[in-house]
Amino acid sequence: MSDLWELINGAGQPLLAVESHDVWPDLLNRFVGLGCYTAAVFVFGYLTARARWAARLESQRASSSQESDATNAALACDRILAEIRQEIDTHSDSTRRLDEQLDSSDRDLICDQAKVARTENSEFQQFLDDRCSQLELHSEQRGGTLKTFIKSIAGHRRRAGDLDTVLAKLEDRDQFESAISPLRECIRDLQDHNKRLQAELDQTRKAVAQQSQQLEQAQEEARVDALTGLPNRRAFDEKIEELHALFDRGNSPYAVALLDVDHFKSFNDQHGHAIGDKVLGFVADVLRGTQRWTDHVARYGGEEFVVLLPRMTGHKAKFVIDRHREKIEHAALTVDRQNLSVTVSAGVAEVLPGDTISKVLARADAALYAAKAAGRNQTCLEDNGTIVEVSQLRPMDAEVECPVA
Repeated sequence: MSDLWELINGAGQPLLAVESHDVWPDLLNRFVGLGCYTAAVFVFGYLTARARWAARLESQRASSSQESDATNAALACDRILAEIRQEIDTHSDSTRRLDEQLDSSDRDLICDQAKVARTENSEFQQFLDDRCSQLELHSEQRGGTLKTFIKSIAGHRRRAGDLDTVLAKLEDRDQFESAISPLRECIRDLQDHNKRLQAELDQTRKAVAQQSQQLEQAQEEARVDALTGLPNRRAFDEKIEELHALFDRGNSPYAVALLDVDHFKSFNDQHGHAIGDKVLGFVADVLRGTQRWTDHVARYGGEEFVVLLPRMTGHKAKFVIDRHREKIEHAALTVDRQNLSVTVSAGVAEVLPGDTISKVLARADAALYAAKAAGRNQTCLEDNGTIVEVSQLRPMDAEVECPVA
């Protein structure tokens, strides 16, 4: 016994010193009677699980943040292009009105309209400068189409500057007559470029929209496991973040279960990795076919699957998961006329007040370790420091509706 405690203290003491409120001191005491190997598995399993889940969640948060930034950038880019389109239309109307006034014999009227046009033209140039600066921030992500359009905007900006120069001459009565003809040419050149710019702008917006759709599709595909067709770890992490936020706000409970294919390595070693892939696809199909419509099943990596059960206590969730386990055990997987026996071990935990996501997942992992250590092909529940098996639960705990997706 002293050797056992020396092993436990050596492996677990750093954790216990930092988290004295943790459930592990009591949990380890309960499992000392199971022997040195099991206790060591629990200690190392918990330490490894906590670090693993925390690292995974941090990685997922960083990835989600990058995707969110990319999506927001696409929306911002489209908004800027829409604003430019509107301002080009407004500026085109302003120069058209000025062009119409040039046929008037009222010099004062022409001068007044020219002053208005010059003010509007100056504002238009400033607007283009500002929007070009904003678009340049997105040009590296959006590629050649946007860069070409920015160059066209710069060219349009120069033409607007030329218009400003000619409009200034109308304020000098000595240059009034000589300025009319250059002004007409400048206006028509600007209006012609307006039309070309609008067509190019429409093409640019279509290109940006297409890139955004491709980005959304890539993000969606990045949330699906290619082998099983189930949501992957990233998709699951996003969902548990959402449910945990709801729990923090209103104590809406949820449970999480980890399922691990028993002796998976032997499938690969004896039958080859192609058969191992079939085993994973088989388990995924059973889980997909038996899950409740409210639950979320995902492949978390390797031979490990995870199930998120919203609005459910750990005791009831354990029976739901145990039904999944039984379905997998009794389902038939035939490969090359050979029936393969596939089973899973499962660990369940319910979120508790004060839990972080990594902590509730680590407790589910601890229950999974217990199921493995107790002989595999069974489900265990981590119940606030106690590992519970099906036989230890009351019959009323099993009364839970299981709507199938």
